[in-house]
Amino acid sequence: MSSREKQKERARAEREARERAAARAERRRRLLLQLGAVVAVAAVVIGGLILLSQKKDEPNASSGAAVAGVADARAMLRGIPQAGTSLGDPKAPVVLTEFADLQCPFCRDYALNVLPQIVERYVRTGRLRLELRLRRFIGPDSDVAGRAAQAAATRNRMWNFIDLFYRNQGQENSGYVTDAFLSRIATAAGVPASLVVKGNTTAAALEKPMEMAESEAQAAGLESTPSFLIGPAAGEGKALDVQSLDIDAFAKAIEPELKR
Repeated sequence: MSSREKQKERARAEREARERAAARAERRRRLLLQLGAVVAVAAVVIGGLILLSQKKDEPNASSGAAVAGVADARAMLRGIPQAGTSLGDPKAPVVLTEFADLQCPFCRDYALNVLPQIVERYVRTGRLRLELRLRRFIGPDSDVAGRAAQAAATRNRMWNFIDLFYRNQGQENSGYVTDAFLSRIATAAGVPASLVVKGNTTAAALEKPMEMAESEAQAAGLESTPSFLIGPAAGEGKALDVQSLDIDAFAKAIEPELKR
């Protein structure tokens, strides 16, 4: 073989070696890409499972043992006398009667944003007493919740119960007002759980105040919740005229009654 042919042969061998090396490199690159894709998918799946697990484990009164707002409720009500549906000094000259449905989101807004300030300004000072009348027109959960709150009233813990109920309120008519839910709210409010579950909230003694609330609301022409009467006695007086659920609107309506 001539020297020129040997050079060609050597060049061809080197070219084929480079091609084989390039082919191997390409196969490695593709494998790495495929592996990376698998790892990425696995990371997404694992991350999703972790989030689902965390979501599942988040404490709330509907699906877990924790009850939100216990410390806040205790702080607001600490040291204030309760008797049945009343909150405040029984000798207070003016009574504010609230008509509410425990499923009502606007009642919740009032309870969380306005009530604490009313308690601090007027109830703690002995100028105003609060009365609560529970209605149940939103749905079946309202009925069960209302009777449970009336059961708590027999232990003079109604206001603790309803405050915690509002802080853990669920979606209207979703069926969240279960025995387990009521038991958790009751326990956090300092009421025996057995007192408020469904099987113990059907007595006539608990039904009577619910019927009275409906009668008083109808007599006063109150068609929505929350609605209020202000006067010298529970369930009496004139409708409180407030245009918004904020303390300024309530103060403007309450102050003139306290000066009479």
